[in-house]
Amino acid sequence: MFFQNTPSRFATLLYLGASLLWVSASPVPSSNVDLQYRRHTGSKAVADPHISKRNLEVNVDLVIDGVGKSEHWFVDVGPTLFQAGTRDPSTMDKFKSKLTTSHYEWDKVQHQLSSSHKIKPLGKATFKDAADQKAAFTKVEAIRMKAAAAVKGGNCLDYITDVLELLKTEGHVTEDVVAAYKKEYDDNYTRVSKAVWGVDLQP
Repeated sequence: MFFQNTPSRFATLLYLGASLLWVSASPVPSSNVDLQYRRHTGSKAVADPHISKRNLEVNVDLVIDGVGKSEHWFVDVGPTLFQAGTRDPSTMDKFKSKLTTSHYEWDKVQHQLSSSHKIKPLGKATFKDAADQKAAFTKVEAIRMKAAAAVKGGNCLDYITDVLELLKTEGHVTEDVVAAYKKEYDDNYTRVSKAVWGVDLQP
């Protein structure tokens, strides 16, 4: 999957899979309370006494932008947006070439999405602290696509499955988060595969 209806600067980052340094958008949790990200309500982090001491909780959201051939899916985990894309799908061999995985700071790229982009909450991810979150994100950044773009297991929807399964295995998200995404995946996989890659794939 890929982006077409975005400004060229962001599209270049997406397609090239530019290596951006991960920078934590969170303050260091205090010794008394911990922080919960609320990116989409305008407040970066607020104290929540119901969160266990030294525990960091962040939103996990499915982000969908574009329509038809330009539809593209991302997963946003706290301060970081993860995706698998390609620079120019029209010139790639979709049955042999794999998408490139990359990540971006949500606050720096959110405004570059189209005005019609959708955000669908999937649940929460939890970490011991900022260092634990960074370590988990490093593992996510190491994920590589195992199949070609137009083959089952190789598109941007499949990449999000890989990300969430890894986070579940590491104990950062629950089965409820994975299940919430699986419903979106099952309901849309065939439609998006046909629209973007011209192939009839089943979830």
